[in-house]
Amino acid sequence: MAALSRSRTTLSEQAYDTLRAMIVRGEMPPGTRLSEPELTLRLVVGRTPLREALLRLAQDGLVAIYPQSGSFVTQISLTQLEEAQFVRERLECGIIRRVAARADKRALSGLRSLLQRQEQAAAEDDAEQFHMLDEALHENFCAIAGWPDVWRLIHRSKVHMDRVRRLSLPLDGHMPHLIEQHRAILAAVTDQDADGAESAMRGHLREVFSTISLLRLDSISEAPMIRAPAPDPS
Repeated sequence: MAALSRSRTTLSEQAYDTLRAMIVRGEMPPGTRLSEPELTLRLVVGRTPLREALLRLAQDGLVAIYPQSGSFVTQISLTQLEEAQFVRERLECGIIRRVAARADKRALSGLRSLLQRQEQAAAEDDAEQFHMLDEALHENFCAIAGWPDVWRLIHRSKVHMDRVRRLSLPLDGHMPHLIEQHRAILAAVTDQDADGAESAMRGHLREVFSTISLLRLDSISEAPMIRAPAPDPS
């Protein structure tokens, strides 16, 4: 029984991770109806782990579940994006101050390697690889600070931020611009300049707000895209 439970949990986590990534990448745009029969075949999972994954996505605000209508991908929530940015800025600005004080030659070399790989991804116009390396860079900051679990908290809270960030990467000149911000953060860390690192990190994390109008997201409605059917009066 315990083995079956662990297996189901693993399948549920895999389905959750896959669907979350697809929504963040924009492969499932807002309003997409999530057909359980289709998804069980596509993800090779049973209905129970799939439903568990959908419930987690609903808790994240990525999916709206209507019992009599189905499950749908939600609109990007600007309110939740602002909340996530608020949390992330306060956590990561504290993290980067610790990185500036703690990063040794090995840690700095690892950060530079990630930045070089990100530069290559930008040169190849590979937005998906760029995004993955961006995540790895920020995760490494948390690890170097000695608080790796903070990244798990940040990662869970920033799904709507990620949707905007992922949409913004193809914008002309945006990836090189983000690299310049990363360079500024790394330069301050290398100089053990905690104040400079914090200032550079704060500016970098606020960049998401500058892309909202460019992507025309500031006019979207955060009302539900569909309404759950009214209860049967009988």
